[in-house]
Order: sequence, then structure tokens, then C-alpha cells
Amino acid sequence: MIHNKRYRQDAAIERLENTIVMHEANTELTLSIMEDHNLSTGAAEKVESIRKQKIERAKYTIERTKSKLR
Repeated sequence: MIHNKRYRQDAAIERLENTIVMHEANTELTLSIMEDHNLSTGAAEKVESIRKQKIERAKYTIERTKSKLR
């Protein structure tokens, strides 16, 4: 059972690291997410703000997940 949990945690970390790379590369991913949620994509500052929040949250999640690895 612990093996499966470890596998899920490792897979989640890998997915989050890929997400961070994609968000840091450009704003296209953020724009597509905003369009999917029917949010306005006109203000560049708003897009950049949301992109930074997503990067920060993903990094925090990776940090917490790594601290709880068994």
C-alpha cells in the first residue's frame, strides 16, 4: 500500500514540475485556462498575475509533497 502512495506522490511531483515549466515558458497555457473558465484575457497584468500565482502554488505543493514522502 505504501508503495502505491509513493508512486502517486512521485507522479504528482513530476506532473507539477511539467506544469511549472509550461507556465514559465510563456502565457499560452494561462490564457487557455482562462478561456476555458470564461475569464477575460484582455489585461496583460491580470494574466501575468494569475500565471505567477499558479507557479507559486505548484512550487508550494511540490515542496509540501516532498516533505511528506515516506
